[in-house]
Amino acid sequence: MPHSPTRLYVSGVEDPGASAERHTRFPLEGLALYSLTLPAGFHILFPFSAVIFTNRFCIAVSCVCLMVPLAPAQDRANPQAFDTAYVADYSHLLSLRIYSSTKYNALTIASRSATDLVHRPNNRINIGIGASYRSLTLNIGFGIPFVNNDEAVRGKTQYLDAQANVHTQRWAANLFLQIFGGYYIASHNLEQVGWVQDTERPYRADLVQFNLGGSALRIANHRRFSYRAAFTQDAWQRKSQGSVLVGGYITYYNVRADSSLVPSALSAGFDRHARMRRGTFFDIGPMGGYACTFVLKEHWFLTASAAVGAGLSIQNIVSTDPGNDVVQTDAGPGWHAQMRASGGYNSRKINIALSFNQENIGYLLTGQESFRWNVGNVRLNLVKRFNRRVPMADRGIRWFRKKLAAPIDTAP
Repeated sequence: MPHSPTRLYVSGVEDPGASAERHTRFPLEGLALYSLTLPAGFHILFPFSAVIFTNRFCIAVSCVCLMVPLAPAQDRANPQAFDTAYVADYSHLLSLRIYSSTKYNALTIASRSATDLVHRPNNRINIGIGASYRSLTLNIGFGIPFVNNDEAVRGKTQYLDAQANVHTQRWAANLFLQIFGGYYIASHNLEQVGWVQDTERPYRADLVQFNLGGSALRIANHRRFSYRAAFTQDAWQRKSQGSVLVGGYITYYNVRADSSLVPSALSAGFDRHARMRRGTFFDIGPMGGYACTFVLKEHWFLTASAAVGAGLSIQNIVSTDPGNDVVQTDAGPGWHAQMRASGGYNSRKINIALSFNQENIGYLLTGQESFRWNVGNVRLNLVKRFNRRVPMADRGIRWFRKKLAAPIDTAP
């Protein structure tokens, strides 16, 4: 069957323990988002790497995706609005980086009488190089062959993964889109699920999940506290400071498999609604929290951020009963928790930081058991800043600003 550039093809058999020959095929297996913030206050999102993965290698190719006006008029008039006693803005400097990163997700079906069932993909660890100038960032990453060589243990995961952390002076937003196919069971071993397979962990090649969503938080103390200093390395938080965060979230999640997500050997410990073969969840709600950066001797820093929210979720579940499927649609409570952290060393010329970012989403099912999932990334950055201009980028920015300022012809 020929591959379509926009479709995901899945093939499999009914019993996940019976065969290791099922496979999931993706036309495009990886995507990473990066961003461009212009002096005029517009934010351009780039899926700068339609990152194409083979078993041992990945490479990034850039293209423009979306332009969104994120900054208010007041920021456009005065982009250097930080209190310089607390935050130094270095977005005008050329920065070069070496980094290592991994992105991940997991899905968990909770049980009131047995061990929770946890599925995870076989994640990759990448290394790469990148550059930033006037808030334009380009990163190119490659898989590490000798680290990502564990398919005999956890099976093979193929995926398209796009995550963007969009940080302006007033806002901190997470955007994500993931399609993952092929999961291993992290909570139970082969003997417990009653399967015979070639992999060391129980492996579900037929399990595919799709998620799309985001969260955005307004930074109340935006003049003295900077998310950018901790997570995008184009600013320097020189003194300890924190801020209240207020915003919201919206997510869509779909999971499906050839048979129940709960192996038959474990089904007695789970309610019928938890023994789903396919589930679709949509949720939306408000969220609030707090973020703080602790600074030691002006250069060493630790940033921690947490936000929680709750709202309405719409659930459509196809669960398995002996001999037939049961379809049920309900509205119920959902919750959202976001955690961010970063720590390291920062100065005018260098930044060394390890950062962590995770979104946790959960739902209460009709049988009073819960289903939850998460998405996140871990990243190590080594950044060197140079007091140099990039004439080509400057010309491009000036050209774009002129286009934005040009009058619109409304004559018939």
